[in-house]
Amino acid sequence: MDKSIRYDVSLGMRLLRAVPVVAVYFAVAFLIFIFLPDRARAIPLESIAVLGIIGMWRYLWLITHCVRAAIYEYLVYPKLQFRASQLPDEEKYPRRVFVMIPTWKEKPAVTERMLKSVLTEASEIPSEMVIMVNAGSEEEDAIFKRVHDEFDGADNVRMEYIRQVGGKRQGMADCLYRLSEMDIDDSDIVTLMDGDTVLGAGIYRKCLPLFALCPKVDAITTDNISVTEGHWLYRKWYTLRFSMRHRYMKSLSLSRQLQVLTGRFSLFRARDCVQPQFIASLENDRIKHWLHGEIKFVTGDDKSTWYTLLKKGSEMLYVPDAIIFCMEDSGKKPFKTSIQKMHRWFGNMLRNNGRAIGLGLATQKPFVWWCHVDQRLSMYTSLLGPFSAIWAAIWLSPYYLLIYAILVIVVRTLYILILSFEGHRLSLVDIPMLLYTQWVGSIVKIYTLFHLHHQKWDSHRTDMKGEKNGEPFLDFLIPKMEMGLSYVALLVFVISVVGSK
Repeated sequence: MDKSIRYDVSLGMRLLRAVPVVAVYFAVAFLIFIFLPDRARAIPLESIAVLGIIGMWRYLWLITHCVRAAIYEYLVYPKLQFRASQLPDEEKYPRRVFVMIPTWKEKPAVTERMLKSVLTEASEIPSEMVIMVNAGSEEEDAIFKRVHDEFDGADNVRMEYIRQVGGKRQGMADCLYRLSEMDIDDSDIVTLMDGDTVLGAGIYRKCLPLFALCPKVDAITTDNISVTEGHWLYRKWYTLRFSMRHRYMKSLSLSRQLQVLTGRFSLFRARDCVQPQFIASLENDRIKHWLHGEIKFVTGDDKSTWYTLLKKGSEMLYVPDAIIFCMEDSGKKPFKTSIQKMHRWFGNMLRNNGRAIGLGLATQKPFVWWCHVDQRLSMYTSLLGPFSAIWAAIWLSPYYLLIYAILVIVVRTLYILILSFEGHRLSLVDIPMLLYTQWVGSIVKIYTLFHLHHQKWDSHRTDMKGEKNGEPFLDFLIPKMEMGLSYVALLVFVISVVGSK
């Protein structure tokens, strides 16, 4: 895990490996086209012209992210790192780094690997490091103590143990309460991370000097690489998702703000972390909902800390060459696991999306604000294509499906080819995985939008489940009706544009 799977081979080798994948998909599209009967090529396309305009808007938006990501990775970020490297040694690093690690019933082997990576990185920086272990039992504490005692070379590391009671959020808040009792220096940095995260080489050396260089930057997060056990399709899906995330985060970072500070591993200024509103965002974050009343957040601690900083207009950075490795497992039911993952991710996003939009431009950059609006739009625009193709096939001509298939193959192939320039290694299953992410992901988003009160952690992360059994009948029925009406509205739009016989 010393190298990122995005860049473990050269660009030339990645493109060479991409050639057969691209050739196969282009050949499939070409074969479909040449075997189309003459009457299929003569079907009118005017009825879907409006959808073509919407598609162009979406692809122009994609190109915008690609260009912004390239500018940040190859022009802006290298200059930041160069300037940070020129700082005097006594200014590069903070006096102390506090590392808060909540963990609950994690596999011992994962805990050992995680802690060894933290101790290794601590040994490479001059800062004192205080690791605040927030585990659920004495047995878990014992693992931390043993690994720390056996590790040579981390003399600058001190361990503290705070029992986790009441779930991950409360545990993290308890750690910050302990931190607030200490004498905090303006340069001190806090790391919030998960107990199943392994740090990549040099992560602190790449991130910490940026705080010294950029006094307005209050938080930094990094690239995620999935180390996934289980079904191979789940691994492919997870890798593709993280490749897409990588591009998106680089694009946002060009505006010096982000849409999340991942709970896997993010760095904050300690002076912000000890503020009452920051601690409260972990301990008791909630939104008001017209039907369900107050929804207290169970998951999404990373969104809560991010939103607290966004409200005060903080700058945030993404460090694309600093890597963490996320330990994942598809379980025995990979499809179900992927749906559960998306439901949790999108729930965290949507519970914060509305209030982020509500902040307007007072505390966030215009591009970042529009990205929040786009999150609401994209869940429906992603379904316009398949809905329209199916409707046109039913009422106008079945050949619309074949023409749409050609368009999907060509466009999605170009899409994943762009990903190969950004470090992703192409495979033949990438297009099916991409369509699954976009289409099934949109359906999950729409479901989640109307069920924001449903929350659940992965079982190994915490003892809090968050979902209530036996909810009132109206609480069950009304979201289903809202969701159904949203699909009806989407279908009405498709009918009005595509038409019927």
